[in-house]
Amino acid sequence: MARRFVAPLTESEQQTLSSAYHHGEKRALRRRAHAILLSNQGHTIAQICEILQVRRDAVSRWLKQWEVAGLDGLIDKPRSGRTPALDDDDHHRLQELVAEQPHQLRSLHARFQEETGKNISMVTLRRALKKNRLSFKRIRHSLKARRDETDFRNTQGLLKVLQEREDLGEHELYYFDESGFSQSSPVPYAWSPIGQPFEMTAYSHSRRLNVLGFLSRAGKLVYHTSTEPVTTETVIEAFDQFVAQKDPDTFAIVVLDNASMHRSKAFRRKIMEWMSHRVHLVYLSAYSPELNLIEILWRQMKYAWLPLSAYLSFDHLSKEVCRKRSFHDVVDLLHVTQRP
Repeated sequence: MARRFVAPLTESEQQTLSSAYHHGEKRALRRRAHAILLSNQGHTIAQICEILQVRRDAVSRWLKQWEVAGLDGLIDKPRSGRTPALDDDDHHRLQELVAEQPHQLRSLHARFQEETGKNISMVTLRRALKKNRLSFKRIRHSLKARRDETDFRNTQGLLKVLQEREDLGEHELYYFDESGFSQSSPVPYAWSPIGQPFEMTAYSHSRRLNVLGFLSRAGKLVYHTSTEPVTTETVIEAFDQFVAQKDPDTFAIVVLDNASMHRSKAFRRKIMEWMSHRVHLVYLSAYSPELNLIEILWRQMKYAWLPLSAYLSFDHLSKEVCRKRSFHDVVDLLHVTQRP
């Protein structure tokens, strides 16, 4: 039996189908567009059925609809049925109410029903919000409103230049920051049987392990730890240790934020001494933690790499924090999430 394929697609048709496959609003359209693309790549109808887990007659119908009407043939036509509970005006009003009360769904529900006189369920309300391309997510704290956007963009450009020069072998580039780990820190999410969530002992007070780290884009990590509060003297000690272990013939640039400890008189007095050892400091623009590469490492350690057993005791925590990670783990992390 002769195998059937769609006629070879033009570049424009491939772009149209690819857009529908990746960004189509409905799953049915995305799947049909995928089927046409697979057929164009030489997959048989039987193979497409296996890949998409659909019946043979469905794939055959999609191929025919594409040949007759193009993309319009793959889009579901309006069907007769019950009148939607909410019209366009209702959806527009929902958008306005969400902007006013994004965290109080019950209040929003009550106001909407009072204003429109439409008695809809909470399920219908949630469905309508999702249709309006809204999602329920944790609110983020942000410092963006407090920073100088021009200074931020200039710093981005400077870092890009420094990275390019590092790639040429002119210097080494490190990102410095401090982070703290304790048993009272937020523990990561974990899978557990329904109704039997994992429980960890709550600690109202816990010792804190402070880590001061220098991280390169190549995955090299130099760090200093302390169980005492981090002061200017602690930071100076960490920098002195970094300078001592550095190759004296290598020029190193250290990127750091504007914490008070990094701007104190005692710290600034040491800068010339470190420069004499070929270590130069570059300060980030204010309120721009996303430019500091080592922030990615701290987040990964706290929420992905530390096992739950680390929170059983401070000794366990200290051991796991200081445990040497695979060089490849760190490099892979930076390559996936690295920012300019």
